[in-house]
Amino acid sequence: MKTNKSIIFALVAAFVLGMAMTAGAATIKAVKVKGEIPVDPSSLFWSERYGPTALKHVIIDMDPQMITNPMWPNPQTKYVFAKAATNGKEIAVHLEWTDPTRNDIMVQSQQYKDQAAIMFPVNQSGEEPPFTMGGEGERVNIWQWKATWDKEGAGSAGNEGMQDVEDHYDYMVMGSGSYYIYEPDGMLQLRSELASGQSGSKDSRGKGGVHTGGVQNIGNRGTMVDFGMGKNEGVFNPGRATHNILSDASMRRSPIEDLNAEGFSTLTTQAHQDVDGKGNWSNNRWAVVFKRALKTKDNNDTQFSGGKAPMAIAIWNGGNKERNGQKAVTQWQTLEY
Repeated sequence: MKTNKSIIFALVAAFVLGMAMTAGAATIKAVKVKGEIPVDPSSLFWSERYGPTALKHVIIDMDPQMITNPMWPNPQTKYVFAKAATNGKEIAVHLEWTDPTRNDIMVQSQQYKDQAAIMFPVNQSGEEPPFTMGGEGERVNIWQWKATWDKEGAGSAGNEGMQDVEDHYDYMVMGSGSYYIYEPDGMLQLRSELASGQSGSKDSRGKGGVHTGGVQNIGNRGTMVDFGMGKNEGVFNPGRATHNILSDASMRRSPIEDLNAEGFSTLTTQAHQDVDGKGNWSNNRWAVVFKRALKTKDNNDTQFSGGKAPMAIAIWNGGNKERNGQKAVTQWQTLEY
């Protein structure tokens, strides 16, 4: 009975709002506009009542991921509202879906984050690659939004905004005689602290294997580096020292990660991040905007030039413990621009 009510509600919404309900592949027609396209999903630009994109949503059914293990037969997200806009220079996609819990903190064991992604073939000619993250020699470009990155102010706050354990536990005590982390500085440094011409990467070492960015005299090292854990952890953080975007927030352009894949287990972050965006959770719903220039100089990016492109969608619900392949997915849809 509950399922029937959900279906009836969706059909009524589609009728009242003038939207198209899709059972299979859908076509999302980008609204042609002039001027800047806002990345804020709460902007009136993206409103369903006002602005250029009003009444332009398409409702797309989400499917369980049942192709590879671990399969996920009952994802939380059953459908997503999708629309798009272009100003001739940029393309933006707006997704909105129901989510009763806001999961944007992941610093404790067994926490899961809300996420959403859209995917395009890199090569727009020929047959579509497998919608299962592409295949060997059939590269796809994935734009993945992360609720945790949004909360941390990705693109503006840098590493200062990253969440850590003291942000999660209200009564965590720091200081002398209490719980504190003492870290040796000198051997690893933040990229921003290195002198001109120095890399700081594990792949760039001087003669004898000495790290190029480190202070070699142990007497010159400080005793307490991490004042207020999480706010200055580059010294003894191997992920940040090797410039891993998951550890180093200064590498993030926005809450959306620009990635490539050629099949399962091949997901790789791009060296150059080109996608802007933002998410907003309100009234038990997430709304997310993805935005990028139609054309870039990166050969690993999808280039939008033919008027339409295949696009697939994936959504993870953290409250349902969804992660990795455990998610709701679609097959290829069509984005017209």
